[in-house]
Amino acid sequence: MQLPRAVLPAFLQAQLYPTAPLPVPRSILLLTCFSIPGALTLLIVSMLDFGYLSMRVNPCISIYTLLYHLGVVLIGRRKRTPEAPSYFSTAVFSCYLLTVVWFVALILTIVVLASGHMHPYYQFAWLRLQGLPVTVHTQRAQVFLTLYETLMVGGLALKGHSIVHHEGPDPHDWRYTQFERVRAILRFILDDAIVLTAYPSLG
Repeated sequence: MQLPRAVLPAFLQAQLYPTAPLPVPRSILLLTCFSIPGALTLLIVSMLDFGYLSMRVNPCISIYTLLYHLGVVLIGRRKRTPEAPSYFSTAVFSCYLLTVVWFVALILTIVVLASGHMHPYYQFAWLRLQGLPVTVHTQRAQVFLTLYETLMVGGLALKGHSIVHHEGPDPHDWRYTQFERVRAILRFILDDAIVLTAYPSLG
């Protein structure tokens, strides 16, 4: 025989049954959402010249950045036991390395743009003769997008470092299996208490 289940008003359910946090800290998730479109756009723009105007750095670092964001989201969503490593500090350290590479890519892209009139290999007219649809505007777009990604990934690294400094290497809203377990236990206890209150004869 299935016991009756008491139904609480919506505002009481929100207080007694709090929703689970995001599997990735909200600030990290927001910066990731801002960074992914920039890296994807830069990948497309840099492939117009097959990476020539960035010394082939921009396409590679764009792909690595997209893979990094995908890996962080996938690892953040994976359930784990409390004694298992969280890998949050590893993600922050990897983000610092990405920031350094993005800064190098920014310098190289600016150098190529500034030296385009001196070196024939980087002249836009010569590249267009090879069938590549490049202009000075596409190169300026690469400079802007590289600067944008440097700031986004750098901000991501600094925010992750700040979270580690204040909450330790295992933040409460990163891979929150332990929180889910406690929430399930509380739900079970509260459901039993509500049923026994509504139907005393079942006690």
